Amino acid sequence: MFRPSTRARYAIRAMIELALHEGAGPILLREVAAAQEVSPKYLEQITIPLRSAGLLLAERGPRGGYRLARPASDITACEIVEALEGPLDLLDCVRAPSACHRAETCAARKMWGRISRGIVAALSETTLADLREEDRAARAEDALCFQI
Repeated sequence: MFRPSTRARYAIRAMIELALHEGAGPILLREVAAAQEVSPKYLEQITIPLRSAGLLLAERGPRGGYRLARPASDITACEIVEALEGPLDLLDCVRAPSACHRAETCAARKMWGRISRGIVAALSETTLADLREEDRAARAEDALCFQI
C-alpha cells in the first residue's frame, strides 16, 4: 500500500496554510504550526527540504517568516511530496530496472509502474491553489454546520 510519510502529509498541510496567507507577507512558522496542529520543531525540519526544492522562502528579521516561493497555482502537490519523499515510484525496480534481474520480463513491475505513474499524475494535476480552495470550502461548510 502506498502510504505517504507523516513528513509529506504535514508538508502539504503547512503549504496549504501558507497558501491561505498568500500575498499577505511572511507568516511565522509557529503560527503555521498552531493552525495546523503540528509541532513547531517538527515543522521546522520539514521546511528544510521545501526550501531546498525552491517551494518556500524564509525571510529573517522582525517581519520575517515563511512564504511561498512561487504562486500557489504554480506549485503542485507532486512537487511538495517529492521534496520530502524523493521519487514516487512504489518499487526501486520501477525507476531502476537494474535493481532486479527480472525487471525486463516482470509483468508485476509493469503494473507497479502504471500505479506509480497514476499517483504522480494525480499529484501533478493538483495545485496548491486547488488544495487551498478545497480547504476554504471545507472551512465554510463546517462554519455552516449547526448542532442542536
